[in-house]
Amino acid sequence: MTKKLFIMMLPLLALSCKTSNSGHDVEERKLNYAEMLGKPTEITFTEDSFDFGTVIDGDAVNHTFEFENTGDHNLILIDVKGSCGCTVPENWPEAPIKPGGKGKIDVTFDSKNRVGNVIKNVRIEANTEPSITVLNIKGIVKEKI
Repeated sequence: MTKKLFIMMLPLLALSCKTSNSGHDVEERKLNYAEMLGKPTEITFTEDSFDFGTVIDGDAVNHTFEFENTGDHNLILIDVKGSCGCTVPENWPEAPIKPGGKGKIDVTFDSKNRVGNVIKNVRIEANTEPSITVLNIKGIVKEKI
């Protein structure tokens, strides 16, 4: 009985390791870049917040956050997640970024059913100190007339 239960749960355990927004396997990335994760570096964004102003319910807002590896070691982005399904980071670098190298994270916010003041964030896990960096997206979503 226990063996059957374990076999049935195995696919669910495998899926739980995936990030919900990007499909990147976080645990696999940690294993692949384990030697680099022990060498923290620095990440500097040109901006850590974006105000999209006022949009109409249902509009999509796109923004690109640009950054530079301002440290002395290779930068590894382990995981990049939005605060909810309406905020989706895409096209973030999977390969190590050398010191002085630059990168970008494209973020799409779907305003559907988000009427009112909105503050959403994107959480970046990397080999930095601290290991988590948070970017913010804010604005106002007006009701469609």
